[in-house]
Amino acid sequence: MEYTAKDVAKLREETGAGFADCKNALTSAKSFDEAIKLIEEKGQQRAEKVKGQDRETRQGLVESYIHHGGNLGVLLELNCSTDFVARSDTFRTLARELTLQIAGTNPTWVAMSDIPESTMAEAREKFMNDPDVQKRPERLREQIVEGKLKKQFAEHVLLEQVWVKDDKVTISKLVDDVIRKTGENVVVRRFARFALGE
Repeated sequence: MEYTAKDVAKLREETGAGFADCKNALTSAKSFDEAIKLIEEKGQQRAEKVKGQDRETRQGLVESYIHHGGNLGVLLELNCSTDFVARSDTFRTLARELTLQIAGTNPTWVAMSDIPESTMAEAREKFMNDPDVQKRPERLREQIVEGKLKKQFAEHVLLEQVWVKDDKVTISKLVDDVIRKTGENVVVRRFARFALGE
């Protein structure tokens, strides 16, 4: 695709990607929208690679949010690998957005892996015995049940929730974007939500 310096600047602004990545994406893509998709795919691959590294995530911050009137509060521990990233605006903004999300949606767990095995086993058995699932070919049942489990628990799991500010973005994607921008793994360690009288 033919592009100008303004196109590169616009792509950088929209994606937060570096100059070289934007230039390469515009060269490879047939349209501006395709270039955005290429940048997002590359960014997701980088985020997955960073998450797969065994680097410790002991730095970070504890962010708090107290709702107007003082009847609702949230504490969040968000971790990364270096204090340099922990002090960055990108990291602090993510922490703030996560506390607002928790205040508004009241999730129970951070990740699907935090759901107690007994709760998952009970829900899995219920779905497995569902007549609609039983009608399906046996080789597909497990996959169908996993999809149903994810759908049932998504609103109770912070990383699976849809971001309250943009229904096209999940919290997991929001965290991955920060991983891509900072080049470090970012981990939501834990949170607590306090509501007056609960």
